Amino acid sequence: MSSTKTDDILNQAKELIENAKNFLISEGRVVELSDWLTIKNYCKKYGIADESLVTNWIRRGVIKEEDIRVFPEFNNIRLVRDKKYK
Repeated sequence: MSSTKTDDILNQAKELIENAKNFLISEGRVVELSDWLTIKNYCKKYGIADESLVTNWIRRGVIKEEDIRVFPEFNNIRLVRDKKYK
């Protein structure tokens, strides 16, 4: 891969990251993404075999509302605070 092509890709990535940051701030929500995981990544990190277990924890309130973020703008993706719940 040429260095020009690599530079173009890196510049596009930086622009996308900046746009996402600006969007989150403009919506009044500042989220430090390093503190949050998708349900899938939460399961990987904590060795949970089935994502539905975490989904059930959310429904039953084991994972409190303040430990969940939902982003309708991104296809309703749910993020869970990165901490052990059970």
